[in-house]
Amino acid sequence: MKNKNIVVITDCTDIAFNEVYAVIESLLTKNNVKDFKIHPIVPVKNFSIINASFAIRLMADIYGENTYFLVIVSATKDSPERVFGKTKHGITFVGNNSGYFGWMLEDFGCEYAYKNKHTKYIGYKSFGGKFIQAPTIVDLLIEKDKSSLGEKIPNDDLRSIRIQDGTVVHCDNFGLMKIKSLNNHGLNEFDQVQILINENPTLKATFSKSMKKHEDGAWILYSGSSINGLLELGKVRNTNSAQEINVREGDMIKWIKI
Repeated sequence: MKNKNIVVITDCTDIAFNEVYAVIESLLTKNNVKDFKIHPIVPVKNFSIINASFAIRLMADIYGENTYFLVIVSATKDSPERVFGKTKHGITFVGNNSGYFGWMLEDFGCEYAYKNKHTKYIGYKSFGGKFIQAPTIVDLLIEKDKSSLGEKIPNDDLRSIRIQDGTVVHCDNFGLMKIKSLNNHGLNEFDQVQILINENPTLKATFSKSMKKHEDGAWILYSGSSINGLLELGKVRNTNSAQEINVREGDMIKWIKI
């Protein structure tokens, strides 16, 4: 039997992740489930709904049928209802209705959506990701009746944040900035561009299909490896590109050919 994949996407990247992991593993063992695999954590930047949206959408490219996304992200000041559902390409997802599922659902479609009423593990406690969402993902994996876990809602009730073209959705550990832009806007190899950060002219860069063609320290705008070639900006062989120009997720990067 094919393993069911559990993917935890979260900004709880310290010991809290181990707590969530232990809850999932304990409940699956209790239910005598053996055909599962908990994958390595997918870390999200603290409090960033934009970065969560990107991480979820990127993982949706990699995974499909028999996959369960558990999303635990402190993304908004309010406390949106907890939800679960399934994409049309087979990913079951559990999280809250902050809007971070929108990019994935826009591209892959939504088969169904429910408002979570899973309360038997918790009266009121903090860390609902551990006490509500983790048990919910297990109940869905063991195919409990969905109507016992939640109230069916229209798919359109799942919120979606609008991430504008040009938004930085992820800065990686090499300082490279991934930008939501699914085309190069007519740029050709070696074109020179003026880079604007939040509308302010900041630096000049070279457009390229490959960063490796260029000298160390050169600023390059190039076709990246994520989600159909999302554009990226960074210095060649430099781990501090984003920090040098004080960019983080949510900032806007635009470019003008010069």
